[in-house]
Amino acid sequence: MNTLREWSPLVELVNKIPASVQRGLLFHDVSITCVDLVEEFIALGSNVGLVFWYNRKTGTVERLATDSGSQELTCVRIASTVEYMVAAGCRAGQVNIFQIPKTPPPDVCAELLLKAKPIERYTVRGLHRAGVCELVWSKNGMRLFSGDTGGSVVLTEIGYATKTCQSREIINERYEIVQMDLYRGKLLVSSSFRTVICSAEEEPEGGQRWRVAQVGKKDRKMLAPFGAVFATVHGKQQLVSTRSGFRLWLADDEGNVAQTLIFKELMRAPYPEIGLLNPSRNPIRIPTTFGKLYPFEDRRIVTVANGALFLLDLERMAVVGGLTRLRHILDVAVDRNEILIVESGRSLVRIATLPDSSQSTIVLKNLELFVSAESQIVQADECCEEAPAELLVHNGESPGSSLPGDDRIDQVDGGMEDDARLIDSHMKKLELFDTLNELKYDESILFKSGRSRRKHRSKVTNPIVEIGQIPKEIEPDSGEPSGS
Repeated sequence: MNTLREWSPLVELVNKIPASVQRGLLFHDVSITCVDLVEEFIALGSNVGLVFWYNRKTGTVERLATDSGSQELTCVRIASTVEYMVAAGCRAGQVNIFQIPKTPPPDVCAELLLKAKPIERYTVRGLHRAGVCELVWSKNGMRLFSGDTGGSVVLTEIGYATKTCQSREIINERYEIVQMDLYRGKLLVSSSFRTVICSAEEEPEGGQRWRVAQVGKKDRKMLAPFGAVFATVHGKQQLVSTRSGFRLWLADDEGNVAQTLIFKELMRAPYPEIGLLNPSRNPIRIPTTFGKLYPFEDRRIVTVANGALFLLDLERMAVVGGLTRLRHILDVAVDRNEILIVESGRSLVRIATLPDSSQSTIVLKNLELFVSAESQIVQADECCEEAPAELLVHNGESPGSSLPGDDRIDQVDGGMEDDARLIDSHMKKLELFDTLNELKYDESILFKSGRSRRKHRSKVTNPIVEIGQIPKEIEPDSGEPSGS
């Protein structure tokens, strides 16, 4: 198994997020509040009502403006289907849904490439009376479940053909929603009071009602941000729910608890610390219970509690690693073997088992030219002038050598092969250096004297189309801070 660690800082990504935006006559500092990721993109929610859509391959950042104004975004989720569906919930209770077209593959006909679709936005208003704190997509991206701090869970169904979305409240737990998950049509809702499984049932009149089943028969003894998630344990899909005292419940999709896993003694024992490039000098105090849960890779679970992160193996009953030297944990996103952590408003940390291939530099991609697993430091021989070639071999033997002629010739041939490999390696390095020298530098680093001329600002169409509204005309960004 590859080592879980931080491979490189995400300074380049954070620097592409503007430090401030202008709204009217006032400037607002921009802070990252929530995050989610897929293989190709990263979505960053902010405190100014903007979602920053980062392309991991090209390195470009696009702004997605919500309809909530400057309200702080509290949760963002991505669904990768035929198109990218991005949902963002804000502290005021609104949910904005962006439908982002995927780039067609290069082998499609030119007619489809010319018909570029705009980004479309759906807005859910009036149903959440508190801040949205949790979002979960269905696999096909046609249904979105949103939960708020007041305990309300809202289902939004999107009709792509008719360009409409219908929303309704399905349950109300009356306590803050901590975490939600969806598996085969069953919605798992974990609030600060209890964990329930919601199943849709058809009524004779043609409507639909949601049946609620509590996980476990015993109520919690205290209100706490306990999480729950569907995960594969012992070769089958099970419900994993957090309990107090470093305990985890394993239950079926009907809420029947089959096993209790106790990690109390394992948390006291030494465990590997996940490597960070810039760790905090003051380690975080070990919490007394687990919080939210995230499936990681195949069999492991990531849990977050009180500013600390732990990687658990439920089948072997082991703490695989811990991360206690972060400053804070504002939000966490997990995708396959990657973990993104919002440490502060201007700090992102990526923890993974492999480097980010989309951010690999030319030197990193050609690292095998400089580092080899079999390489070792050896003492160099003294430089000496060799004898002429005709004196090296005489009657099958070299002067001053006791080896037979054939063995000496084999050694000479082996040495020539080694020299050829070294020459080939050096030539590849020279080609790499030439490639680095031909790279274009960023002209913004050059000093330019004189006053800059004001660019002509022309009207362009807003790339985000609000469903049911005419696209508004906006002014392009001219480098000055502005709220898009």
